[in-house]
Amino acid sequence: MLDVVVPLAVHGLCRRYGEFEALRDFELELASGECVAVIGRNGSGKTTAVRLIGGLLEPSDGYVEVCGARMDRQPASLEARAGIAIVPDTPAQYPDLTAGEHLELVAVAHGCADEQLDRRIDELLSRLGLEGRRDSRPGELSRGMRQKLQLGCALIRPHRVLVLDEPVVGLDPSAQGTLRELLTQAKDDGAAVMLTTHQLEFARGVADRAVVLSDGVVVEQGPYDEVVDRLAAGDSGLL
Repeated sequence: MLDVVVPLAVHGLCRRYGEFEALRDFELELASGECVAVIGRNGSGKTTAVRLIGGLLEPSDGYVEVCGARMDRQPASLEARAGIAIVPDTPAQYPDLTAGEHLELVAVAHGCADEQLDRRIDELLSRLGLEGRRDSRPGELSRGMRQKLQLGCALIRPHRVLVLDEPVVGLDPSAQGTLRELLTQAKDDGAAVMLTTHQLEFARGVADRAVVLSDGVVVEQGPYDEVVDRLAAGDSGLL
């Protein structure tokens, strides 16, 4: 029987700052078409987990595999990074590039700039509610629009894993609905999706599982609705 290589496998991930452990022994596997929501209070370690998994931060211990390629080893790191798209909690964009130029740059960098790129950019901007904003620069966009553009930069490129840190921040209810549709479509297309969020109702129907962090440690995990309902009904102080 052949081994199945999962899109995302996280092994014993730790991050220490002196004696302080921001994340300890974090383990996670994500299958194709599955979504995991990592939840917890501010300071629980969610953003640290995202940055470590995305290769934006070096782990103190442990490692991350994307489609079997280790993030911490060369040349496998190049393959791993090519397979994972990150949407950070704070949009990171070039002030002198327009929205369309951002998407074009990402597509060129990831080798997917074909003759259909111009049409795909227009369609994606329209889907994100950014029609008419192709020539706008980040400084001309609202916080929510910049967040949508950041999501577009992740979706325009090939990826097996999609990781989003608090993607709902700055989005109005209509845009949140669009985001839910896009994440559901990403799952249907076979992507493994991991997101962090404080808005627990947003993740219902999108997240298959919940992982609850507290002080850098996983304290609860399981089917999303079961975990969230159980914690909400009690007085754990974890949410």
